[in-house]
Amino acid sequence: MKSDNKFPDWIINSVNDSNNQLNPKSKEFFEKIVENLPHFYRNFINIPETSDIGILKNYDLVEVKNQYGFESPFEFMLLNTFEQFHFQATYQLRELGISLFTALSEGRFFVAALLNRAMLEVVSVNYYTLIKIENKFNENLKYLNSSAKTKSSDERIKLLNIYYQGSYDIFSKLFDANSATSIDWQTHLHDKFGITISKSDKRKIIHVHDGIKDLAKVSGLPLWEAYSTLSEFAHPNVGSKMLIVNTKHEHDSLMDAVTIGDNKSNSEAALFYVDNVAESMFYSITLALTLSNKGQKLISLLDQMSSHKG
Repeated sequence: MKSDNKFPDWIINSVNDSNNQLNPKSKEFFEKIVENLPHFYRNFINIPETSDIGILKNYDLVEVKNQYGFESPFEFMLLNTFEQFHFQATYQLRELGISLFTALSEGRFFVAALLNRAMLEVVSVNYYTLIKIENKFNENLKYLNSSAKTKSSDERIKLLNIYYQGSYDIFSKLFDANSATSIDWQTHLHDKFGITISKSDKRKIIHVHDGIKDLAKVSGLPLWEAYSTLSEFAHPNVGSKMLIVNTKHEHDSLMDAVTIGDNKSNSEAALFYVDNVAESMFYSITLALTLSNKGQKLISLLDQMSSHKG
């Protein structure tokens, strides 16, 4: 899907013609969004509509080694699990991004706020796992490099054991992130469709709030405040109800006449959205980009580590 790589023209024009009606910080965030948008399109929206990835059905080290010929199959299993983690997040953000900019083009600002909020949630929850495995992975590489340099066989075995234990911890966090659920799928599939599956271990669920607070701490960004404001415009509160107001004028001394509904090409509605949501949208887009870049680098490194065959 090829797109124009830019914000809807009519909203850009509304901001440019606003005559200082916008809060200066809101305008600054908006300008940064427009600046970063081509990168977001390149990393998400303009990627192929579908991609094929492999997902292992069996995590037995011996079977994986025999099937694919790797001297050390664990790095390949890590790569396979991380690719699932990375590309599923990428395509979730692609869908949200496409829908977000379609909603903005059509002036559907309530829908845009919902999609913006969902985007920040996807980014934060995936960052929650990535931060932990990235730190562990860097620590793990030190043990692997040390094992290659030591002349002591006992020391080498000790360091490699630490490395593989750390690798298993990384794998476990990724597996949990890929398979965590808030419902009992065994019961759901049986009751809804009559399908019986084996009972799986319950995986730790990463709560959205934990993801946002964790990322805010690491990044130093006011993500919780931005998310809370964004939630006001996504929940059925007064904020979200304002997003479907088109115009208002005085009907008589006791009543205003308010038009609600379609806001396409409505500059006043666009400015209201930008003034209240530009900051959180900037965080969603820029953090999605850094998440993608970090993921691509880790895939490249894991691919190099797993490419050696016996």
